[in-house]
Order: sequence, then structure tokens, then C-alpha cells
Amino acid sequence: MTAALTPLNAPLIQPGYRLFDGPLHDVSDVTLGQIGVVGMPSDWTHSSRLGTRFGPAALRKATTIMQSIRPQDASFDPDTGLCSLPVANWLVDCGDAEVTAQDVNATTEAIAAMTEVLTVAGAIPLALGGDHYNSFPACLGYSRGLIKRKPATRFGYIQIDGHLDFSDRLGAWGSHNHATNARRISELPNVDISNMVWVGIAGWVDGGDLELIEKQGGRIFSASDVHKLGAAEVMRQALAHAMRGCDELYLSIDIDAMDAGYLPGTGSIVHSGITPRQYYDMLEALATAPLGGLDIVEVSPPLDPSERTEFLAAEMLFRILHRFRTRPVTAQ
Repeated sequence: MTAALTPLNAPLIQPGYRLFDGPLHDVSDVTLGQIGVVGMPSDWTHSSRLGTRFGPAALRKATTIMQSIRPQDASFDPDTGLCSLPVANWLVDCGDAEVTAQDVNATTEAIAAMTEVLTVAGAIPLALGGDHYNSFPACLGYSRGLIKRKPATRFGYIQIDGHLDFSDRLGAWGSHNHATNARRISELPNVDISNMVWVGIAGWVDGGDLELIEKQGGRIFSASDVHKLGAAEVMRQALAHAMRGCDELYLSIDIDAMDAGYLPGTGSIVHSGITPRQYYDMLEALATAPLGGLDIVEVSPPLDPSERTEFLAAEMLFRILHRFRTRPVTAQ
């Protein structure tokens, strides 16, 4: 792949809203322990239902509205016993990566350059899609940055998804598209299939892909497993499998693991998927995991005029980030 402009010499693409109304900074200004948000407004690599290029903007708007109704010391979650806090210095929005229509390589490198800079600095890249292919460049930059920051470190990988996305190629879309992102991630030098886990798979999958994953030690939990075992237990097992011999975790959140009856605004819908509550419980089970990087993908606002899809996805982000965004209630 050819090199693209790095974030150090490319202009900051300023969004209309910022995730959770956090401050806007260039990736070069993000520091150790912070979460750096990178938008990936591209659906060029999706094969059917388009519209996910509007996902980053919709997520920023939905989280900003959510932030406005969850002010400091005024929002209490009776399930967790936690109060919501506003974004302070722990999260910064770095704008969007430059998307070059019809040039997958250039777009891939633009996204990867941003997440790499964040990872080298010891920050946690949080990438907003876009279709699921964009998870690969986000993880590619994380992988490169981790090699520079901690050369011997390996990372585990969990993908919550209705699909495996483990094809090697997909028709005219070739090797880089929304059905191949997990395969491309498995080829990175500091991750192994034996530390990769898929959760929420529903419906038919390619038998060859399934056989390869299981032969090489990967783990797959179907949507039925989540229904039968419970969300917390599935994620406990998933995290234990992914983290064997690893120090950090990369998490890919594809919203289409949720049943389409709840969440229709996504590129590849599934039926008999997991419920919103199950999805939230799984993310809360990962909230204390050693996250090194994560992405959330497949929010397609044009496919859901009700806007409930982006608000459900915003709640997913709230749940996975709750260790940063909340504090225990203290007795008066």
C-alpha cells in the first residue's frame, strides 16, 4: 500500500459534533491514557446497503445529545450504582480520516496513520465507522503503533458481530471489503487466530471460514450461545480465550449483531440476533478489560429515519466506556 499524508502534515478534519461533546485535538496532541476518537466515514467497501459513511457524524450527534441529558451528579444508573460524568480530559475527538473515493489503499493508510500515532503515544484509539472493512485499517494502525511502543506485545481480539467477516475475497470487491476485515486482521504480525473470538454470529456462515478459524484455535459464540449461556458468561469466556498470552485487547463492535427488529439502520441485518440488553451487558463485562483499541461500525442513519439505531449505538459506547465516564455514588 502506498503511503498517505500523515496526521502530522494533513489538515484536521473538524466534525460538526464531537463524540460525547469532548474537546477537539489533532492526534499528535493526544497523550498517554487518553481515548482518541477517529472518524472513518467510508462505505465504499460495503457490497449492498450503503449509508454507513454517515455513521461517525450520527454517533457524534447522538452521544452529544446523550451527554446533555446525563449531566454531572444528576444521572444515576440503578443497575450499576454509578453516576455519569461529563467528558473531561480522558477523551478527545481527532476528527475524521481523509477518505479517498475509489482508492481503498489511500483510505486504509489515512485511517491507519491516525490510529498508529495515537497508539504510539499510549492513547486508546476509538474508531467510528463506516462499514466494517474500516475496522481493518483502524486495527492496522493500532498494530503498527503497538510494535513501535511495545515490540514484543501481542494483543487479543474480540469481534461482536452477526457475521464472521473472515472471507479471503468477496466477488468484485476483492480482498479488502466488509466481509474480509477479520481475515486481514488475522494476518497482522502481533495477533494470532488462537486469540481471536467472535460473539453474536447468527444465520449461515461459510463452512471453510468456520473450519479454518476452529482449526487454528479461534473461538466462536453464536447468538444462540448468548441466549442460552447469558451475555456475561459468554463474554467472560470470550475474554479469557482472547487474552491467553496477551497484554492488550482490541475490540470490534459491529452493531449488526443486534437483532434487526431493534436496530434496522445497519448495512447487513440479521434476525434472531441478540437483544439491546444482552449487547449492553456484554460491553459492560468488557469495560474493565485491558483495552488497547476499539472500533464501532455499521451505523447507517439513512436506513433508519427514526434515529433509534444511532442512539442504541451511542448507548453501546456509553457502556463500554463506563469506567472512564462514571464514578460510584458516594454517601452524603
